Amino acid sequence: MDKLQELLEKLRNDKMWNTENRDGSRRFDKEIAWIEEMIKQYSEKLGLSTDKTTELMEAQRDYSWPNYYQPANFPPLDSDNIIGVFDTVDAFNLHFKRTYKGFKCPRCGNIGRHPQECEHRIAKDGVCDWASYGLFKSGIQVVILESGIKPIDIFPPVPKDKE
Repeated sequence: MDKLQELLEKLRNDKMWNTENRDGSRRFDKEIAWIEEMIKQYSEKLGLSTDKTTELMEAQRDYSWPNYYQPANFPPLDSDNIIGVFDTVDAFNLHFKRTYKGFKCPRCGNIGRHPQECEHRIAKDGVCDWASYGLFKSGIQVVILESGIKPIDIFPPVPKDKE
């Protein structure tokens, strides 16, 4: 049995949370069906096996599964906005160092080295305080697996000039 099916079976048989209703159904039947579809969607969109996706999600969970596995924590992924899936922050940094000259702040147009914060914000010079994770998100995301399976908002990367 694969890891996804093992997880689903464990959740179905969890007598503490998934109690039986009077009609014979279980309290979280619909949620467990949603979990299965969500993990399959994440696997497909991120190019990972369902085993790897399940393993990563469970490794990040440190509280009850009914509260962890919900749409607020795992919204649908738009793979067009995800520009890369990396195992580590170092792998992400190496890839972008080779491919891009920096990240463009959508507010002031500054091209900086930090993927999430305007260089002006980092320098605290008062020129710009923009961040990719603020109210106005860029819509461009990466997934760094060592940080979890959630997409991380970044500024638009600026390709190196082709020579």
